[in-house]
Amino acid sequence: MKRGFFLSLFGIAALILLIVLAWKFWPKPSDTIYENFKKGKWEKVVRSVGTLSEPSPYDLFYASQSLVSFNSELKKLEPAEQNKEATRFSNITKIGFLSVGEGAGFPVFEDVFLTKLPRGGFLREKALAFRLESASDWEEESNFLKYLKEFLKSDPLVLGAKYSVTLRKALKREIPLTEPDKKEAEERLGFLSSQEDSVFFTGRLKNTGENTNLRTGPGTENPGRARLKKNLTLYVLDRDPRSETIGGKKGNWLQIYVPELSVTGWIFSTFTAEDPYPQEKAEAMLAGFSQSEKSTAWDFAFWEPNQPPPGFHGEYLKTDKIALDGDYGIVLYRSQNGKYTEICRLVEEPFRSLEFVSASLSGEEPVPIFRLYAGQPGSWKPGFQIDLERDSISINRNRYVTGNSSGKRRFRIAISSSNSGSASASLLLGETVALQGIRPEEDFSPEEETRYKLCLLQPEKRSDSNLAAFRFEFHF
Repeated sequence: MKRGFFLSLFGIAALILLIVLAWKFWPKPSDTIYENFKKGKWEKVVRSVGTLSEPSPYDLFYASQSLVSFNSELKKLEPAEQNKEATRFSNITKIGFLSVGEGAGFPVFEDVFLTKLPRGGFLREKALAFRLESASDWEEESNFLKYLKEFLKSDPLVLGAKYSVTLRKALKREIPLTEPDKKEAEERLGFLSSQEDSVFFTGRLKNTGENTNLRTGPGTENPGRARLKKNLTLYVLDRDPRSETIGGKKGNWLQIYVPELSVTGWIFSTFTAEDPYPQEKAEAMLAGFSQSEKSTAWDFAFWEPNQPPPGFHGEYLKTDKIALDGDYGIVLYRSQNGKYTEICRLVEEPFRSLEFVSASLSGEEPVPIFRLYAGQPGSWKPGFQIDLERDSISINRNRYVTGNSSGKRRFRIAISSSNSGSASASLLLGETVALQGIRPEEDFSPEEETRYKLCLLQPEKRSDSNLAAFRFEFHF
């Protein structure tokens, strides 16, 4: 009887353990969404994100791209099949679409996910670029104009070279612009023509001919579509590599965009001359874009110590809240035996740098401030761990002597891609580069879709050394 009793207890304990392990390791919704996105299962991604009450920006980003990709595949079907499939998909996802006769050439779905992404953020700009590039041939005109206008007003530095590639593709589809939008396009193209990583680099020209013929294609056999006045500003979209001789002059055909007219067409190169954008103006615009860097901060002002800080998840061990010079922070300790539990928070968007404010409180040994992981949910790699002691700071055991201080200090970590393509980090103390070229604990590539999570380490057994972390601020 006793044996049966103990076997029952063992069975109950095993069942509880099995449930706990299943809960812990069962794929989370975001894990499944990313896996389906990688496999090109567009409908599954859209359906999964549509059922989430609070989708993350990454979930919305994957769903937006999946919806565009589904729409692109829908266009390949026969018209009767297009309507049938669009109706089925709409009934399942509850997403409406524009039908033929409503300004669309075939059923085009409303991008309900793109509109939920925060304006100015990296993921919204990337989703916007993907839609402009992928849907330029079939997007309904008023929606395409709306997306193009937003893209023209966005920060070109966020997407780097991808920005100019997307804009070139979008401008090849002629969309009438208002006078303010024409000016916006002219200014943006002028700036891009001065940037070496742009496809518009050195592509700002002026028309040198009188009443020059703008043609529908490369070659005099193509009909004219507009007459260009002298000194009109032009931007090169494409070049025909074949050379010809016209009027005794050798040149080649250029596909150009004319901001003043909102038209594209082809012109022979001998009727143009380079017209560089003013350097002073380009430098001023570059400075303006650089200063508009966006950021988001995590702090502990409204945190209650009897629960994890807002947004953090994991096995929380109660610790203290501290006030120092008007800031509130969380107290973190060094472990006596090297064992820690982690509470972690996902970083919602890719970031250029992470600024953090911390102070050593007591003890002589280094205390971990945080550990940064990279990858995707379900496949995280340990990247960088920051440790602080009274007179130094370390990143992955690379130490920099700061001098003896118990006050708050501001640090910044920036992650970039090395020549080999793997990640490399630099650590700054104020504006001073303290350490650079630091490799992650496990190699990863800081690609556009790489995600990060920041974890605070809490010891099972506390030592006498501790610190306070006051703020984490991500610069995008």
